[in-house]
Amino acid sequence: MFLVFKDMSWFFKKNWFKYVIVFVFTILFSFLLTLSPEIIEDVVDLINNGLLTLKDIYKASGFLLGLAIGIYLSAVIKNYLLGSLFHEFFYQIKVRFMNNIFRQDGDFFEEYYSGDLISRATGDTHGVARVSTYLLFALVDTTLTIFLSFFRMVEKDLGLTLLAIIPLPIIFVVVLIIRPKISANWRKVRKEISHLNNLVMESVANVKLVRGFNKEQEDYVKLEKSATTAFEIEKKSVLLRSVFSPIFNLVVLISQGVALGYGSYLILNNSGFTVGQLISFNMFLIMFSRPLFRLGNQITFISQSGISAERVSEILKAEPKINDCLGAIPLTDIKDVEFKDYSFHYPNEKTNIIEDINLVIKQGNTIGIVGKTGSGKSTLVKQLLRMYTITGGKICINGKPINYYQKMSIRENISYIPQENQLFSRTVLDNLLLGESKYSTFSIDDAIDMADFRKDIPYLENGLDTIVGEAGVTLSGGQKQRISIARAMYKNSEILIMDDALSAVDGITEKNILKSIKDYRKDKTNIIIAHRLTAVESADVIIVMDHGRIVEKGTHEELMSRKGWYYEQYIFQEMEDVSHD
Repeated sequence: MFLVFKDMSWFFKKNWFKYVIVFVFTILFSFLLTLSPEIIEDVVDLINNGLLTLKDIYKASGFLLGLAIGIYLSAVIKNYLLGSLFHEFFYQIKVRFMNNIFRQDGDFFEEYYSGDLISRATGDTHGVARVSTYLLFALVDTTLTIFLSFFRMVEKDLGLTLLAIIPLPIIFVVVLIIRPKISANWRKVRKEISHLNNLVMESVANVKLVRGFNKEQEDYVKLEKSATTAFEIEKKSVLLRSVFSPIFNLVVLISQGVALGYGSYLILNNSGFTVGQLISFNMFLIMFSRPLFRLGNQITFISQSGISAERVSEILKAEPKINDCLGAIPLTDIKDVEFKDYSFHYPNEKTNIIEDINLVIKQGNTIGIVGKTGSGKSTLVKQLLRMYTITGGKICINGKPINYYQKMSIRENISYIPQENQLFSRTVLDNLLLGESKYSTFSIDDAIDMADFRKDIPYLENGLDTIVGEAGVTLSGGQKQRISIARAMYKNSEILIMDDALSAVDGITEKNILKSIKDYRKDKTNIIIAHRLTAVESADVIIVMDHGRIVEKGTHEELMSRKGWYYEQYIFQEMEDVSHD
């Protein structure tokens, strides 16, 4: 609980005045609730003594009516402000959560998966917002009610009060024993739910693949197993709460029995203790006991929220490993890029994926990168996006180390088309407009023509306003690739990286797109990764990679004359194309 308040102090400082107002009305609400038993006590004693008059009835009824209105109004104001605080907190913490995720580098997403992050961004942030607003003031209300009712009971009779509360320490002993178990079990629940979310996301995202391989039953069994595990853990949590909660009712009944017995004894022995006092004392005892029951639930929820706070704070406190150096400047243009003895390995791995890369990429050149699957082609170009920390050697831009420039300005100067076509569940036009930047000089229509996508528009139900579905599910692979290419062309950045972005298009479409790149980006740098060598045939420089190293480098003619891997692969693909024809 204290972790919640410590890590969320930014919200308390900003909204301290609202918290003070809610606190004042919480005190007023709790105080007003303690007044009605006193009125009832006076009326009962007047009846018992035969002194009740019509004036007393009007007075007591009017006072109770005014008290009811006061309780109602204070509750309305308190609940409205509290609800406002909760929703504002819930919104702001989710915004902070998402903003910090967007700041992270590739290392972060190697450790945290999408399903887990969604679980934290929804369920855990809700728990933190709830404990910082509703539960906080519920605890204040509970504490005040316990204190005020205890004070009123002591006023009636100290001895009776002490006897009535003797059973209450049982509650706190149980809390100390069971609460740690509830917290530990809740941590397991949240972890397993995150795991289940990951599995569900994978299944939904790859539903076509699952159906294509007829693996629906295996996928169902996998999800059912994870759901069953989460259910079993949650069931244990329910059992613990079921054992925990009834203890409060048991203790309260014992206390009421003691109060009724000893209070009756005091009345029978003419000790000055009246029937009205016994009734009001029992009302205060109930008022004292009910918060203890709520206190048990609050302790349980707060302990659970503590786990949620840890999970949220873990993300909010996460810092990107790649940060701009002090004095880093914006990158405005890219004249050349150079890899110097560059090596790289992924986080938590020791084996280099890329080894001793020396390569100069000059402005206006088109670079082709080819090689066997898993040779490190994609990993090499991703280094320019500054998604991972440099683990060996240097990358220089315009003769300066890459960290000399602000990382966001580097990314602004690069258009990247990944192997996996990433589209949002929006319209085709919305997906194209994501490429808009300060470097955009072409129109959307120009970008569509460059990507050779114009011929597909008549076949879309609503043209550019067609919703592409989740991850572009309503489009073919070639259409998704060409939308991604059009989006990148629209950005018109200094460097265009196409990571096997022509794999799903036919030969004619490929030639049209390559011609557009040559015509419209002749003064800019283009990096094309491909398995089909015709895509890089006209590149200024072609490099062949194998096991993370550059094993061949040159123009198409130079590589063909050396009769190495490039030559063999090119001849093989030519023969394959002839056989297909």
